[in-house]
Amino acid sequence: MKESSLDELIYIAGLIKKSQLNELSAVEAIQLENWKNRKEANREFAEQINAGDRFANDMLALEQYDTTAAEQRFFSITGMPFIDGEKRVAPLVNIFRRKAIRWAAAAIILFTVAGSTWYIMKSSRSVKQPVAVSQNVKIVPGGNKAILTRSDGSQVILDSAANGLISREGNAMVIKLKDGKLAYNASAAADEARPIYNTVSTPRGGQYQITLPDGTGVWLNSASSITFPTQFSGNERKVKITGEAYFEVTSHLSKGIKTKFIVDAEGTSITVLGTHFNVNAYTDEEAIKATLIEGSIKVNKGGLTTMIKPGEQFRYSNGATNYEVLRPDLEEVLAWKNGKFIFRNTGAITILRQISRWYDVDIHYKGALSGIMFSGGISRKDNIEKLLELLQLDERIRFEIKGREITVSPK
Repeated sequence: MKESSLDELIYIAGLIKKSQLNELSAVEAIQLENWKNRKEANREFAEQINAGDRFANDMLALEQYDTTAAEQRFFSITGMPFIDGEKRVAPLVNIFRRKAIRWAAAAIILFTVAGSTWYIMKSSRSVKQPVAVSQNVKIVPGGNKAILTRSDGSQVILDSAANGLISREGNAMVIKLKDGKLAYNASAAADEARPIYNTVSTPRGGQYQITLPDGTGVWLNSASSITFPTQFSGNERKVKITGEAYFEVTSHLSKGIKTKFIVDAEGTSITVLGTHFNVNAYTDEEAIKATLIEGSIKVNKGGLTTMIKPGEQFRYSNGATNYEVLRPDLEEVLAWKNGKFIFRNTGAITILRQISRWYDVDIHYKGALSGIMFSGGISRKDNIEKLLELLQLDERIRFEIKGREITVSPK
C-alpha cells in the first residue's frame, strides 16, 4: 500500500472517531463528506458504523487493539520502522500525536469494505476466528427472570407468572405489571405489628425491575437479590441486597418526617434520603462499589464513614483497611442497566465474570490472563459467540465452548 493512501486512511479514521464524539470542525465535516461521496463503499461503511449497535460492537474489536503488540503489527504491515519495541519515527508518524496513531492503527481493522485497505486486513494475523464449539447447547442472552420468595417461604417464578395480582403480603398487594415489572402497593392502614419480608432474586442469566412499597425503583442485575419489608414504617426504610442493584430512591415521609433509606450490601451500609445510585457487591468481585448518579449518600464500612458526591464512587477492596473515592466512567457503571456491556481498560477476568453471570455459563481457566485488558462495548442482546469472537481478536486468548462451559486458554 502506498504511503499516501495509508496517510489518508489514518486521517479518515480519526475523522470518523471525532464524528462519533461530535467533535468535527466545519472543515473536517466537509472532508469526511467528500470522502463518503468518492465511492459507494465508503458511504456504506460510514452508515454501517453509525447504525446503532454496529459501532459499539466494532469498537470492542477496535479499541482493544490499543496495545503495543497491535501497534507493532500495524507498523510492520505498513512498512514503517519499529525496532526492539520502539518506533523509528517516519514522516507520517510526525503528523499525529501518539494517541491518535494508536487509535488509527486499531481503526484500520474496521475498513474492510473500503477496498484499498482489504490488503491490511488480509495481511494481519489478527482476523476474527470462530470460537471452538463442541457439545452444542444453545446459549442465549439473559432476560427478565426472577423468583419471589414470600414471608412463608413459598416461591413464585415471576417470569412465567401471569400479569395482575400475585399475592397479598400483609397490607401490601404484590402486582405483576404488563411490562413485566413487580410492584408493591401498600395500603395506608396502620403499621403492621411485625414486619413482613419478601425477597426477589435473579438467577444467572436474569434481571428484574421492582417498585418497592414507597415507590422506590430497583433494577436487579443477574445473580442478585433484594430483601425488603412489604410495608415501610418508622423513621427508616431498610433493604438488603446481594450482587448488583441500581436504585432510584423516592423521598418518603413518616408522620411528617423524612425517612432515611438504608441499603445493606455485604456489610456496607449506604444511607440516603432520595437519590439515584448503583451498588455492586458481588462476593466474587475484588471490591464493593457504590456509585452515586445524583443526590448524596453516606457510606459506612467497618466503622469508616464518608459522604459521596454525584459522579463519585465509594470503593472498598477485599482485604483493604481503608476505602477509596474514585470518579468512574458512569456509562460503564450503568451499562448493565442500559442493556450493554461497556469496558474501559477492563481486565479479561472481570469481563468473563460478567459473561458468566449474564449468559449462565461456567468459566474454566487453563492459565493466567494477567495483563490482558479490553475497551469497547456490545449489546447484551448479542449471542455469546459474537462477544467471544471479538475478545478473541486479541491473539493472547482463546475460547472453547462445551455445553454451558467455556474454557479460556492464554496463547
